[in-house]
Amino acid sequence: MISIKIGGPQATVELMARKALDGSLLIFDHNKIDIAVVPKSMKIVTMPKTSISEDVYEYQDRLLELLADKGIIDRASIQGGNVFRSMEATVYENDQVNSMQAAVYVISGFITHEIEHERIADEYEKELEDMYTHPDDRNSTEYNEVPQYAEKGSMRPGYYYHPLRNRY
Repeated sequence: MISIKIGGPQATVELMARKALDGSLLIFDHNKIDIAVVPKSMKIVTMPKTSISEDVYEYQDRLLELLADKGIIDRASIQGGNVFRSMEATVYENDQVNSMQAAVYVISGFITHEIEHERIADEYEKELEDMYTHPDDRNSTEYNEVPQYAEKGSMRPGYYYHPLRNRY
C-alpha cells in the first residue's frame, strides 16, 4: 500500500518554461528538444528545436523511456506526433496525485542529468579537436623530420594489381 501526503509543496523546480494560450506548459531548458506538457489531452509532446539539424530521436526516446520507467506515461502510447520529428505519449491519470506536476518534476530531473551529460560530451569534443589541431611534441613531427622513401608500405609505385585481368 502506497500512502502519499497531500498538501503543501513537496518539491519545487525551476525551468525556463512558458504557458501557452491553451494551458500547455512549454519547457525550453533542453539544448536539443522542446517539451510540451498538455494537461487538456493528458500528453507529453517532444519536438526538436528549430535550429538543430542533427537527429534528436535519441534524446526524445530517453525522455519518454524515463517517464515510462517512473510510471508517469503509458509505454504503449509512445508514438510519433502529427508534427514532423515529434514524439508524444499519454500521461496516466490519478486522483491522488497531480499527474502533470509529477511529469514536470521528472522532466526537470531529466534535463538536469542531460545538461551534465552534454557538458561532458562537449569537453571531450573540445579536447579531441585540440589534440588534432595543437598536438604536443610527442605526437607531432616537424617538416622533413621523417625521411621520404621511394617505396613505402605494400603498394609499389607503377604496379597496379588487377586480380581478374584476362579472365572472362
